[in-house]
Amino acid sequence: MKILITGATGYVGNNLAHTLANRGNKVHAIVRSDSAKRVLQHPNITLFKGDILDKDSLVVAMKGCQQVYHTAAKVGLSIKNYPDFHNTNVEGTRNVIHAILQTGIEKTVFTSTCGVIGPSLNNPLNEENSQTTTLTNAYDVTKKLSEDIIFQHVAEGMNAVIVSPSKIYGPGNISHSLTANAVINMFLKKKITLIPSPGTYQVSFAFIDDIINGHLLAMEKGKSGEKYILGGVNISYQEFFNQIRAISSCNGHIIHLSKNIFKALALLQLLNYKIIGNPPLFTAKSIDYIFNNYVFSSDKAIQELGYKITPLGEALNQTIHFLKNQSHVY
Repeated sequence: MKILITGATGYVGNNLAHTLANRGNKVHAIVRSDSAKRVLQHPNITLFKGDILDKDSLVVAMKGCQQVYHTAAKVGLSIKNYPDFHNTNVEGTRNVIHAILQTGIEKTVFTSTCGVIGPSLNNPLNEENSQTTTLTNAYDVTKKLSEDIIFQHVAEGMNAVIVSPSKIYGPGNISHSLTANAVINMFLKKKITLIPSPGTYQVSFAFIDDIINGHLLAMEKGKSGEKYILGGVNISYQEFFNQIRAISSCNGHIIHLSKNIFKALALLQLLNYKIIGNPPLFTAKSIDYIFNNYVFSSDKAIQELGYKITPLGEALNQTIHFLKNQSHVY
């Protein structure tokens, strides 16, 4: 089967492209530069030069395909540069949909985020829940707008499913500094890991293999117009890093910081950025995001798709092994 993947150089998209290619599918990957060849080397993956902001290139890449996975997105916690997020995540999605309708694609899976649903209070949230607070970052805002566009076209007959991953970790091609893997790697290197105080704030950590399998299951079994949470283990920051410490025998330090101290550090990073040019790891606006619980229920995906969650110890073992081999410093 011929399948188009947008965002095939990204974390989810790259893992998905190789999984589908290894299963004998002919994968079309739309890429912006020749450097993509480095992370997309596979006899069953064909690269198409283009961009989700270029409608014509999308149509060319989709020609002959039966399915589309739209994973491409601009990510980050910043509220700055909102137009960039809107162009990529909203207008890009609109372009993908128009190309889908023009080329007669049979089914599409769109990758969203649990951030559109959360944060949570006492109980895990599910697909029926909606935001009770104002979305605080451009990524979540534009993903919500994209979902609205998708649901509108589904109502008009498009066959599409939305999947909403929680916080992802595990082996894969990652470049963004705020990923769970980046934080785990810093902890393994015996550097200081900062977590919101108290360390009891909980997050749904989802293993990348489960997320990829969830995408495949959504394509195979997902009902058009439905949204499926692809979550993982709901666990506190403190316990999560305690587990990493136990498995890896590392001596990384965990420091609990208050919201005010986090914001002060964000301002110092901003000052450093203006003087030296080093991009900040987080901004003052993004701090509110981490001082909340983000726990979710994957029951719908488990019951309707057959989604499975890898045990935390097993997933962390694979992640730690990958990060150690990747950096060659342990």
